[in-house]
Amino acid sequence: MNRKRYDKWAAPKFWRLRSFYVYLIIFIAGIFGWIYFDRVGASARWQTIGAFLVFVSVYRGVFFHWMHADKTFRLTRQKYFNEKDWACKVILRDKDISLHINGKLNNRVEWSEIKKLEEAKTYFKLSSSDGVEGVMVDKSCFTEGDSDSFKQWMKETHPEIEQVRIAPAFDK
Repeated sequence: MNRKRYDKWAAPKFWRLRSFYVYLIIFIAGIFGWIYFDRVGASARWQTIGAFLVFVSVYRGVFFHWMHADKTFRLTRQKYFNEKDWACKVILRDKDISLHINGKLNNRVEWSEIKKLEEAKTYFKLSSSDGVEGVMVDKSCFTEGDSDSFKQWMKETHPEIEQVRIAPAFDK
């Protein structure tokens, strides 16, 4: 796992998030307030409120998700992998999915725990019932078959798992 791949999977496209438009409205209100209070000669406190709204909206609307993904990636590298990138291998079997990190078995996920197969442009996300956790499978890294044959295998073998497109903000 490297920083570029992690960004593709974990950091959304900020302009496709619903919350982006809320922060866009706050940004416009902040700019308007900042300029308006400056023109009418209001106290610096009122101008500061406008500036504060602008900076908060830019931080939360644009940079927050990317910075959160960056922090998570750096802390994971630091805590588990001695400041190095790590290799993750996913083995899909009939009974379960096994995850191997740097050649060692890390986790097993039963098919009964998987509720949804979400498809993005470059990866699949096999999501658990809470929708937060899941197994990520890179479409370009299959050693047997390809992404289309995997999708067909999922339809035939696990019809109980819902197949959908991933949220637009994460479709990279």
